[in-house]
Amino acid sequence: MVFKFDIYSLQARLVPALLVIAPVILGLVAWFPQKFQGWNLLVALVPGLGLAVLLAHLARDLGKKKEHKLFAKWGGIPTTQFLRHRDESLDATTRRRYHGKLAALAGLIALPSSAEEQEDPEKADHLYNSAVRLLREKTRDKNRFGLVFAENVNYGLRRNLWGMKPAGILVSLIGLTVCIGAVLFDYVEKDSIQPIAIISVIINTTMLTWWVLRITPSWVRLAADAYADRLLATCDDL
Repeated sequence: MVFKFDIYSLQARLVPALLVIAPVILGLVAWFPQKFQGWNLLVALVPGLGLAVLLAHLARDLGKKKEHKLFAKWGGIPTTQFLRHRDESLDATTRRRYHGKLAALAGLIALPSSAEEQEDPEKADHLYNSAVRLLREKTRDKNRFGLVFAENVNYGLRRNLWGMKPAGILVSLIGLTVCIGAVLFDYVEKDSIQPIAIISVIINTTMLTWWVLRITPSWVRLAADAYADRLLATCDDL
C-alpha cells in the first residue's frame, strides 16, 4: 500500500508517529550532541523519518481499532447521538431540519420519530448512521467544505494519538531514562553537563506528562463533537 502524504496523512497520521519516536531522537542527541549539528542532524533524522512513515500506518490502524471502544464509552458515534431525539446536543428545531434534509438525501420518507426511536433505538441508530455515511460522501470536497475537513483532521489527530498512547508513554519513559543517563554521565565523567542534555530531559518529561494527562477520551471527544457538529451543519448547504 502506498502511503500518500496529503494534508490529512501528514497531520493526523504522521504527526502522532513523530511524537512517539521524538523521545528516542532526543536521547541520542543528549548522548552524542556533537554528531547532531547542522547537516549531520538532518542526515541522522532521515532513518527516523522512515520509521515515522511506518508508524504512521500503525497510528491509523490503532486509532481506528480503538475508535470503536471510544464510541462505546461515549454511548455511540457523536453524529448519531446528535441526531437522536433523546439527545440534547442539538435543539429540537435544528434536529428536525437536519432530519428532513438527511431523509431527502438518503431517499427516505422520514427518519425515525421520537416514538419510533424509543420503540426501536437500534433500528433508529442504523438509519442515522446510514444517512450520515451518505452525508460524508457528499461533503468530500475539501474546498467547498473546508471547515468539515479541518475538523476531521483535528479529530483524526487526537484519535490516533489516543490509539498510540501506550507506545507514547513507553517510548517517552525510555527516552527520559536515556537522557537522564546522559546527564549523569556528563556530571560524573566530565564534571560538566551539556545544555542539550538538560533540554532533552525537560522536553521528554514534558512529553511524558502530556501523554499521561492530556491524551484522554474526553480530549478526543471534544474534537469528535466539533466534527459531528460541523458535518451535520452542511445539511443547510446541500
